[in-house]
Amino acid sequence: MERAPRSILFALGVLAAVVFAQAGRADALPTLSGRWSATAMRVAWNIGDWGEACGPRPGGGGAPGGTATIVQSGGELTITGAGRTYSTAECWEQFPGLDRRSHSGGQRGWKSTCKTAANDPRQATVVTTISATDSTISFDETGQYQFLINGQNCTASVRRSRSFRLIQRQGEPAPAAPSASPAAPSATPPIASLARPAPEPKPRACAEPGPPARLEVRPSRKLMRPGDEFTFRSAVLDATGCALTTPPTWHLATAGAPARLLGPGRLRVDDDAGESEFTLSAVVAGRAANVVVEVASKERYDALLRHGGFDDSGESGEAAVAVIASGSIGARDARAVDDARARRQLFIGVVGGASLLLGLTGLALVLRRRKAPLEPPPEDELPARAPALLGEQAAVGPMVCPTCREEYAAGAGFCAADGNRLVPFDEDAGARGPTGGVCPVCGQGFDPGIDACPEHDEQLVPVAVYRARRVAAATTHTICPMCGTQYPGDAKFCGKDGATLLPLN
Repeated sequence: MERAPRSILFALGVLAAVVFAQAGRADALPTLSGRWSATAMRVAWNIGDWGEACGPRPGGGGAPGGTATIVQSGGELTITGAGRTYSTAECWEQFPGLDRRSHSGGQRGWKSTCKTAANDPRQATVVTTISATDSTISFDETGQYQFLINGQNCTASVRRSRSFRLIQRQGEPAPAAPSASPAAPSATPPIASLARPAPEPKPRACAEPGPPARLEVRPSRKLMRPGDEFTFRSAVLDATGCALTTPPTWHLATAGAPARLLGPGRLRVDDDAGESEFTLSAVVAGRAANVVVEVASKERYDALLRHGGFDDSGESGEAAVAVIASGSIGARDARAVDDARARRQLFIGVVGGASLLLGLTGLALVLRRRKAPLEPPPEDELPARAPALLGEQAAVGPMVCPTCREEYAAGAGFCAADGNRLVPFDEDAGARGPTGGVCPVCGQGFDPGIDACPEHDEQLVPVAVYRARRVAAATTHTICPMCGTQYPGDAKFCGKDGATLLPLN
């Protein structure tokens, strides 16, 4: 009777061990080691205060897409390819003085926080978060930057993100080759041979490509040292993405750039070039894709390579793009582009010539009208035509300025001192009537009752005050640009047409 319970307990123990072993195997997660496809890193900068003392505005910091090899070891991932070699135990940002302050990780999630020292004037905080499933990995990093340079605040923030998709897990068979390509090898090279990222796929060729619609030049920004050579990569595509054989025309868009072109897209920086930045252009159908070349000294090159938004080869992850309007380069007949350009130039020339002719004609009429003497009409026609031609001045005698009360002979229209329009002389008030004010900015006179200059919004001052403030004129005479009449040096306005006088040296 005592053996039965013991055998039962033994059987139960064996069953429990089997159950726990199966549960342990069920809880074991598949490895993330293998070959993965990575998207290009998306980078979004937000610039706050950033003055001249802050230096160049931050930008870039991404990485191109491609194939990457991931090795999972000791609870961390090591990612090689698609930009550079990177570990989940660190932050992607490699800003100088940035050190890791905290880190947490596991089989499917990692987080690192990196900061600069508390006494560093370049305060930066970077938080990198990576999460994974059995077949996908998400990367997200945020950075906050606040520098104090020469007493000026420089603030900016950035967010970087990308994703990975599993292609082949380590230890598992390679995916089957497509049925349409029976001649392709069915085996995939081992993971250890995939450390070098696959080259970017070239635009597909089409049997009957259309006209060019898009020009791409890579990279959009290149870091170089004096004496370096580099060949930029270009692709001309039609509206469907088919590659064309149309070559772009290359030229240095920045005058005096310390570099020269050795061939299509091949650039060499001068050996004695100083630190500078210039633009290289690739042109197709009149549309240019501009790339920026930054020349750095050998001492600053490594520092910019780490935190200037470049990969290990000094390239940015983005491409310079030019959208090309409809054209015929690369099509059957290229003469349509030349004809359109000629017609456009002819149209611009005709319109410009007509505008110039009309402007000269109008100017001649105005000058002729200004210079023509004002002859009084015959006496027999004066009663009927006087109101239309001369207004009230036909029946009045001497004129007076309502601003300064200076008197003028009959026929004068404007005050030579302050440019105000003259009014008929009032014999009852004489020269003792109320005076107006003068704008202290432009010197224009106004009638009594007006307090401010409508053009400059300045409070008017009395005539005596304005004249007391004026500095003696440096010239002995002034001249009217409209009629050519000369005046003493203290006059500012023409008494005939009210134009502002110019100094006559």
